[in-house]
This record gives sequence, C-alpha cells and structure tokens, in this order.
Amino acid sequence: MSVSLDKKRILVTRPKHQAEHLCELITANGGQAIAYPTIEIQPVKDHDKILVNSNALSEYNFIVFVSRNAVKMAFDHYLSLASLPAHITVFAIGAGTAETLSSLNIKNVIHAGTQADSEALLNLSEMQEERLTSKKALIIRGVGGREYLADNLKSRGASVDYAEVYKRCLPEYDVKDSHEIWQDIKPDATVITSNDGLNNLVHLTPETDQPQLFSTPLVLMSARSDNLAKELGFVSVTSTAIDKNDEGLLSALLDLVGE
Repeated sequence: MSVSLDKKRILVTRPKHQAEHLCELITANGGQAIAYPTIEIQPVKDHDKILVNSNALSEYNFIVFVSRNAVKMAFDHYLSLASLPAHITVFAIGAGTAETLSSLNIKNVIHAGTQADSEALLNLSEMQEERLTSKKALIIRGVGGREYLADNLKSRGASVDYAEVYKRCLPEYDVKDSHEIWQDIKPDATVITSNDGLNNLVHLTPETDQPQLFSTPLVLMSARSDNLAKELGFVSVTSTAIDKNDEGLLSALLDLVGE
C-alpha cells in the first residue's frame, strides 16, 4: 500500500509566490496544506549598490545565481536578457534555480542538481582552482546571505563581488492568526525552507503558543536548519529533504508523518 499524508495538516512557511506547487503536491497526496508565509521577498531599492547593469557585467567571467528569488528579482527589476554578455558563464545553486533561468531562455546553465547548496556547487569541476585563478565572479543573492561560497571562490583564486537584489522581510500578521494556527488548526508538521523562515516563525509565534510550535514535527532543507531548530528550542522530530526541491520536501513529509 502506498504512503499518503492521510488528511494531515501541513504548515507551509515558504514565501507566497513559491508555495503553490508544494501545496498542490501536499493536497494531491492526501494532506491539507496551510499556507503561512514567514518571509516576504522585496527588491532592494538602493540601485547605487547593485552591480547589475550591462557595463558592470562585462567585467565578469561568471555569474552565480544563488536562488530562484535572485533570478526573479534580478530580471524583474535590474537586468534585461539583452544586457547579459555572451562571454559570461552562468551558474545556478541548483536545478530549481537553473529551471527558472531556462524559463527566461538562458541556456547552458551549470548547476549541481537537486542538492542545491554551496557545498555541492563548489564540488563541480568548473569550480576547481585551476578554472578559477584570476577569474572575476559576481554572486547575485539576497541581502545578508552566507559568505561560504564567496570565501571558497576567493581561496581558489577568484575575485568576487556581490549584487544583492532582494531582501527578506518579516510579514505582518495579527496575533489572532497565530493563535488560530497553534490553538485551532494544530498542524501535524511544519515545512521550513530557510533559516530566516525558521527564525521568523518563532518570532511570529506568541510565547503562549510556542510549546505547541516547538513540539510539532519539522521538515527542513538542511542540517544547518536542523541545528538551528534545536538551538531555538524545538524538541520535535525532524526530517531533512535529500533533494532540495518540492518533491524532496514531499518525500521527507511522507517519511515523517505519512501513513
């Protein structure tokens, strides 16, 4: 007999514009998806600090897009396809980001598949020292991302700049919305896709509801998020997605709370 979510209530904390497909997968597998975005993605307004224009881009040998949000915000607000110089090699953090680039007709994007993290990207042959020495890289990301990728590229001989094209903001909710989640709906599991989303979920949850939050099973994207959850006070069982995409999250959910 196949495993299903069997009417389990699943709290999805992904940004609103990224949650639809995962919610559909949860519903198709017998669960009830509850959208409760804990991050709002907004473009950065300070254009003077953003290195995404045709003159600046021509200096670079390669560009790394660290997320689908980075692609969307860059091309929605700062870049045009016509301004992407032909000589630049384009990297994506994973398959999902590469698919977003492909939808814009940007082909031959190099990525590390469904692993979708800096460590996997840095393991690619194109990212080894002999390919990077004296090269110039631009990382397109959100404000305040990890330094791990840039630090490793620099240690391998590349020079690195950032273009920070979006920021992650805390959504506004009425306290009664949170009470409804944890006192009335009482999710059977919560899906977390970033450390910011996890921190924001705790921030948005009144202290009186936090025991329920901390005891609810978690599906996470990384071991880093698992460690953070424990530091924040979660005592629930957790499952980390092997594939860093919606299908991977669904598989982790089925393993954790499926019947």
